[in-house]
Amino acid sequence: MAKQCKSCGNYYSGDYCDKCGYGKKNVPSKIPAKYKKATKPERFRTEEDKKLYAKWEKEKLEEKASAKAKNPNANKAFLGAVAVVAVLIIFIALYQSGAIFSNTRTEVVEQYFKSIQTGDFDSFVKCFPKEIKSEYEADRETSKLSKDDYMDALYADFKEEYGEDYTITVDFGSETQLDPEEYDMSGYKTAHGSAPSISEVYEMVVNITFEGSKKTDEAKLYMYVAKTSGYWRVFGLTEDVGIMTEEDAQSAAENTQ
Repeated sequence: MAKQCKSCGNYYSGDYCDKCGYGKKNVPSKIPAKYKKATKPERFRTEEDKKLYAKWEKEKLEEKASAKAKNPNANKAFLGAVAVVAVLIIFIALYQSGAIFSNTRTEVVEQYFKSIQTGDFDSFVKCFPKEIKSEYEADRETSKLSKDDYMDALYADFKEEYGEDYTITVDFGSETQLDPEEYDMSGYKTAHGSAPSISEVYEMVVNITFEGSKKTDEAKLYMYVAKTSGYWRVFGLTEDVGIMTEEDAQSAAENTQ
């Protein structure tokens, strides 16, 4: 009785297909890959079908084992790539949170005055929150000035008053930690359109000395620095020209009596 080959569809009467060799011992199966997918529900499979599917599954496992043997570093390479991606994700998260490459509140104040003295525009705008930074950048673009020329124009009064060679010395005084939830950001939002969230905020007393070939001056500033997205930024300052010494304080007290 003729049988139909499950591989190529040929009819044969012997123990194996005389066209493709299906059923012949020690002969690799030539079953096309599309026929190796178990498309027939298991409950409808005959005993012969079950044996055939088991054979196909075994061949799949052997193919995978063979491929792995040919490239033993495949899994290592994959795991290495996964590890690199994981490290990169962690690095970005830490960078954005300020856990690495962050700054301190004293560093941002020092950077602010140093960038003014040296005329470093990029360093200058990095001292501020993104809203103020964007406004300075937009203003420079509108003015069509180079970064150096823009800083020269912005602080031309300092060079005119103290001389081209002027320096700025920063001396930190007392500082007061404020409650970030109670710190009023409404004025900032009105001025700049939006306001960033802050996790910490300080009022810092900073004594500044301007010294140049023309003149030397001192100023007392109250600077407000806050931490946003993990970095300290300058949010504002108020000036009280001159450093009040103990004698000045005593004199002021006497004048109020």
